[in-house]
Amino acid sequence: MPMNRLKTITVLVVFWLCSCSGTPKKVLPTLEPNYYTQANHNRVAAEWEPALGTMVVWPLSIPNKLAVELAKDGHLYTLVVDETAERQATEWYKRWGMDMQRVTFVHAPQGTDAWWVRDWGPSAVFTPKKQMKLGDGKYPYATPFTDRACNDSLRFLNMTPERKRRLENGEKVNLTEIDDKATGPMGEQLGMEILELPFINTGGNVLSDGLGTAFSTCVIANENRYDGISEKRLRQLNKALLGITQYHIISNFEKYGIQHIDCFMKLLDEETLLVAEPPSDHELHDIYENIVTDELSRLKSAYGRPYTILRIKTDRYRGERLAAYTNSLIVNKTVYVPLFDIAQDSLALKRWSEVMPGYAIKGFAFPLLEEPITTPEMKAHYKTYGWNQGDALHCRVRAIWDPEMLFMSLKKIDAKDAKNDMQQVHATIIDYSQKGLEKGKAQLFWRLQGSKAWNVVPLEQQTDSDHFFAEIPADTTEHRVEYYISAVSKSGRTETRPKTAPLGTYSF
Repeated sequence: MPMNRLKTITVLVVFWLCSCSGTPKKVLPTLEPNYYTQANHNRVAAEWEPALGTMVVWPLSIPNKLAVELAKDGHLYTLVVDETAERQATEWYKRWGMDMQRVTFVHAPQGTDAWWVRDWGPSAVFTPKKQMKLGDGKYPYATPFTDRACNDSLRFLNMTPERKRRLENGEKVNLTEIDDKATGPMGEQLGMEILELPFINTGGNVLSDGLGTAFSTCVIANENRYDGISEKRLRQLNKALLGITQYHIISNFEKYGIQHIDCFMKLLDEETLLVAEPPSDHELHDIYENIVTDELSRLKSAYGRPYTILRIKTDRYRGERLAAYTNSLIVNKTVYVPLFDIAQDSLALKRWSEVMPGYAIKGFAFPLLEEPITTPEMKAHYKTYGWNQGDALHCRVRAIWDPEMLFMSLKKIDAKDAKNDMQQVHATIIDYSQKGLEKGKAQLFWRLQGSKAWNVVPLEQQTDSDHFFAEIPADTTEHRVEYYISAVSKSGRTETRPKTAPLGTYSF
């Protein structure tokens, strides 16, 4: 008998005996990943990672009080077109009491979409060699509008009869060429290398967790398909160039609009989503709830577990429009929240304080008539109020991340699985300064809730030098335990997870 046929019969007999033996089949457990491993992939920074400061455009498209706070909390990078604009901005900044040592002017061209630095501006991409580059996606079309269907036709905001004619003739027309090219001079002046991305990566519709997972609504695939990039190819390019191994593309959520995901939800950390909740009698309420129930609740984080989904109630303003409280900005230890001059504003700020313990929560109204300087273009576009449901604070500010950051991610202890045995803490720590960690300064802090003193346990380095491990003892049964991790690099950077520890902690 031929050997191959004998092997086949043997396998079939063994399979038959096992299946008829009455012994239940042993199902191997699915192992959840405990760490993030960058390996030979690029990595896109998450919003909450260490930042040098923020980037805005002059003339301002944000409230002047917000610009003042951004300069107070970090460094303010201000894009200006020329020396005249820089002198004007300097005059106003000094009048508002800004410390000019915390301001850097960057000269870059400004087109019709200059205000929306979130959409055309660069992301932070860290290479396996621990170098940060500015990821510059294509931005050829000024804010496509579409309905909820993922394959519906697109209508472009900045459209002229001539552009429409050329597009209808099948020509490739860059509607926002000036802004599309603005990242180049930014990189030169900031001394940062540019990573050209050959696909559309509209910032307001891309949320990253820093661990190779991204979220977008399906208009991102529609935009790219219009530009000649299939969804399959889009995913391939994201994986190859940005290290995005999980790309969660969810349904559009507006009846008709730009469908940018930052007006629908927010990533608070690697495993937590904050999703807007419209009033029960609003026409979008069921659409939002269906996306939460049928899509988001079925997704898994980079750590292989379902996301914790939190909600923030929104409400109507100016008719049926919804206040976009998720269109907020997280930078270092502060959350900047747009306010819409409605009663729900105070409740939204309270909710942000609940979901981001230890963070400074700062709200900003934007009545244009109260601004000391406003361009005619701003007044023509926004009329009397500077925020709207699809275009608020997050859309007009973007972080400049720290190229030598001390990156940290922690797989939180699952409260449902916490038992009497030792609780394991797994952490990923990457020193992008490449100067190394201070010896003995990578630590786990834990205490029983109500205690003042912290117990300190060293984080032990694993085989992979970026992976660390520690345990919380078993004698914590029936008590709520608070914990966080901390590390110090030889570059002088100290980081904790959560970011605001010990004011904010994890617990089980």
